[in-house]
Amino acid sequence: MKNRSIGVEDLELETSKTDKTSETSEDQIENRRSSFRVFYKKYSTLLYILTIFYSVAITLWLVLDEIFYLINFGIIGTSIGLGFGLWPVFKRSKKHIARRISQVLVGGYMFFGLGFGLIYLIWGYIQPENMQLEGFWFWLLAGQFAAGVIHYSIAKIFGPTLFGRGWCGWTCWTAAILDLLPWKKSPGRKKLWGHLRYVLFILSTLLVIILVFVFNYTLSSTTGILDFTGSYSGPDLKSSIFQIHEFWWFFIGNLFYFAVGIALAIVLKDNRAFCKYVCPIVPLMKVGSRASIMKIAVDTEKCIQCGACEKACPMDIKILTYADKSSRVTSTECIQCMECISVCPKSAIKETFRFDIGFKEYLKLKEAS
Repeated sequence: MKNRSIGVEDLELETSKTDKTSETSEDQIENRRSSFRVFYKKYSTLLYILTIFYSVAITLWLVLDEIFYLINFGIIGTSIGLGFGLWPVFKRSKKHIARRISQVLVGGYMFFGLGFGLIYLIWGYIQPENMQLEGFWFWLLAGQFAAGVIHYSIAKIFGPTLFGRGWCGWTCWTAAILDLLPWKKSPGRKKLWGHLRYVLFILSTLLVIILVFVFNYTLSSTTGILDFTGSYSGPDLKSSIFQIHEFWWFFIGNLFYFAVGIALAIVLKDNRAFCKYVCPIVPLMKVGSRASIMKIAVDTEKCIQCGACEKACPMDIKILTYADKSSRVTSTECIQCMECISVCPKSAIKETFRFDIGFKEYLKLKEAS
């Protein structure tokens, strides 16, 4: 009996150890799952952005058999990813620095690397590319799927269906300069001024059409696109950049954008006035961003209606109005800058990923003086 009792006790002890081991294993699995959920919640936007850009980089490289696209979109995706990766790490008051880093890296690369053509020094030559709207139309009418056409297709036509107007908030070199100006708190929008950008979009398009079809500014023209698609190498490498017509289109166009943007900011006391009223690229982006998978959403259970998000929004969006209607922020004016997320005292605002379409624009208008 004694031996039998000892055996039963040993069995019970062994069973107890097994149960504890099982519980420990289950706890470890649950801890891992919990850690993964926390990581995913924190870096979901980063993973989303990297997946998009690396997929584009690899696909274009393999399909077009050009290593340039792997390098180009790899640089852009990694630079944007760095910004989104640092954003959760920085303290609330410093989060804007992450976006500034992305603006400087991507904007700088696209302005100097692509616009000035310096990225091609890897292959021993310089080839400027006009990354403005006119460059897109020139290449499109020339029947060339290159340079500005690829840039606009990915960043400003199809891209907005994936990440809205994130280009405007995280990568635009014009906005990167304008964001340094002192008028960060928007006084509200002027009601009818937003129509100006549609007028400029039409005028810019007509300019290219007239040059191509009336003045024969085509690929076969000795004074047209042929010259500004040329690449230069050899002893005149440094000076030849200024001989390429495409460079002048890009350079002068940007000087005009910067001058108008800064002037508007000073007059209207609004850093983003250029984006709201004048930028001719916005009409293209608004179409895709209407159906963007990536949009801001407010958790109404956490929200205390303090209005901090609306005060911080540089684009004058009435975020709380969307929340009251149980809707994500479907405004095509949202530039995904995430300033509203940064200032929310209850962490009630976040980026979300799903499909929906909204047609209402709830914007704060400037009071008549």
